Amino acid sequence: MNVLLTIILRNKLRACFLPCLLSLFICFNAIANEDDEHGHDEKENAGHIESGSEEEGEDHEKHIELSDNEISEFEIRIDTAGSGSIKETLTLSGEITLNPDRLIHIVPRVSGITKKVYKSLGEKVEKGELLATLSSRELAEIKAETEAAKSRYELSRTTFDREKKLKKEDLTTEKEFLEAQQVRDNAYIEYNLMKQKLRAIGIEKNISQCHDNCDLTLYEIRSPGDGVITEKHVVHGELLNDESRPFVIANLDHVWVNLTVYQKDLEKINLGQQVQVISGYGIPDVESEIVYISPNVSEETRSATARIVIENKDKKWRPGLFVTVAVTLSDLNSDIVIPKTAIESIDNQSVVFIKTEEGFEPHPVTLGRSDNTHVEILEGLHSGAKYVAKNAFVLKAQMQKASFGDGHGH
Repeated sequence: MNVLLTIILRNKLRACFLPCLLSLFICFNAIANEDDEHGHDEKENAGHIESGSEEEGEDHEKHIELSDNEISEFEIRIDTAGSGSIKETLTLSGEITLNPDRLIHIVPRVSGITKKVYKSLGEKVEKGELLATLSSRELAEIKAETEAAKSRYELSRTTFDREKKLKKEDLTTEKEFLEAQQVRDNAYIEYNLMKQKLRAIGIEKNISQCHDNCDLTLYEIRSPGDGVITEKHVVHGELLNDESRPFVIANLDHVWVNLTVYQKDLEKINLGQQVQVISGYGIPDVESEIVYISPNVSEETRSATARIVIENKDKKWRPGLFVTVAVTLSDLNSDIVIPKTAIESIDNQSVVFIKTEEGFEPHPVTLGRSDNTHVEILEGLHSGAKYVAKNAFVLKAQMQKASFGDGHGH
């Protein structure tokens, strides 16, 4: 009986206790879930706050502020985006050469010994300027013959005038008069011939004006035009003759650019095409046009020669320089065209700095066709937008400075 009572009481206690224990477990589990969710929400909120701060910081760093004085100091140019054209070009190699039509080969017209040289290689000379002097026995002989011919002519003219006067008075014969006239005419021809010979060798002044100490052997070599001495082959004491080339003078006001055109490109080249000459040596680019295309193709190089002429007043285009020449084939119109100087690269992305109310912002852009100076913008820049066209690298440097914590681009 006691055993049976014990079993009954145990079963009743188990029936009451298990539901209570289960209820307590459910309550504790619910409380725990609420705490976890609350903590998770707090972490998420904290994360959002932190992320928002970083984004705000990044946006803040993207704004570059410069004062008007800084913009002027850094020579930053701001342009308005708009339409333009891209030149389709063909790039050719060229070489600066002298214009042979503007070369002067100085040749002495008489033989002689060089007494003095007045000019050196590379010097600029003007027309009529003295280059060198010679002592010439040949010149002295020509001058002496000219003086003798002059004296004979003057004597024959005096004799003829006397015979002419006597004939009027019937004091001479017709034969004597005609003989005097013939002698005078022959003397005049001889004298005139000697004067022309002097002019041919560059002697213009009257020899009779020389005094007793006048050097009849002195021969002056003078420049017949303006230019630069590009060759000099004479020294003191050297014997020169009509086969010598003591000086070569070049007028460098205009020079040639000879272009190498391979046969695959010949169909693209025409007379009058506009070109841009690019030195790569710090010389400003110049524009010109094709004025000559050789009719033949070299058997060795399978190329032809095209030529342009460029002005060279400041003498910076030196013969022998190699240059690059961009030949304009056609103009391609586009909605947005900007200078290449406006493009900067940030994180391997092409960007353009846009002018906003807050300052300058880098905008990623998609590039299209380009030529030597300009590029087409396909995306990222709309017409009418103000952008930095020159010295955009200054703004890029300011951004990099701010990213390293040295400032905020203000």
